[in-house]
Amino acid sequence: MDKATLLCQLKLDEKMIECIYLFGSHAYGTASEQRQSDYDIVMVLKSRAFDAHELFKWRNVNWLTRHNWINPNFRHFFSGESDKTCFFDLGDREAPVWMYNVDTFCMLLRTNTMFAIECISLPEKLKWIEKRNFSDEFCIDDKMLEQSVINHSRSHLFMACKNMTQILFPAENDDMETRDEIEKMSKDPIWNHTQLPNNYNFYKTKKLIWHSIRLLYFGINIKRFNRLTDYTGANYLYEDLLAMESHKWIDFDKKYMPTYTELTNEFINLTRDALTLPDKMQL
Repeated sequence: MDKATLLCQLKLDEKMIECIYLFGSHAYGTASEQRQSDYDIVMVLKSRAFDAHELFKWRNVNWLTRHNWINPNFRHFFSGESDKTCFFDLGDREAPVWMYNVDTFCMLLRTNTMFAIECISLPEKLKWIEKRNFSDEFCIDDKMLEQSVINHSRSHLFMACKNMTQILFPAENDDMETRDEIEKMSKDPIWNHTQLPNNYNFYKTKKLIWHSIRLLYFGINIKRFNRLTDYTGANYLYEDLLAMESHKWIDFDKKYMPTYTELTNEFINLTRDALTLPDKMQL
């Protein structure tokens, strides 16, 4: 996959595009031919492209809120009239493409939404097109960043737990110790608005756990440096976690939740030094 192939398959004129970002595993350094890693792509389009294209089905950001890409507490910042988004899957593990108009992407940055921060922080080789520099739209709001990261991280963790214990391996997780752990997690409000993932196998479920930890590393990195400078902080856990063969949630809980809790506390308690860090992100 490259820029020319992408535009050809989407039947999209480059004049309609502000930015194309290649994020996900290719940015994290976890992509592999063996696992047939796909290309996760974010596109920012001019607003008129949303009205003219024959293939795209535009919608508001509610689906992003339901999947916890946007913190539900921030939904009111997005206008139902001016904000538009679209998801388009090229299929065959080729490229899931997430598209936003300029207004929506700007608001994603203003609300400190992690995947948007990831996009603007990418190295130049992963910015296939960047006609507009959106870095001025991003200013860290500590409380907003904390809510965004914790909400997204815990939703990944809870999706993994629900999928493993309710869908994939319910019989193997029907024990008192597991039920007690689930009872503790269910007291978190995020648990109640976390949906079960669709058609997630064991491999993808384990990746959800890794993503939940990765997001905390990213949040810590942003607080420390006022921008995302390191996409690899959680990579030391990646292969280890994917190699886990146990189908019991409690085994994952015992092995990885101490790290998760430690990172959560570090992220929440980390304060930025206003005297040494700029208010605006510098790229």
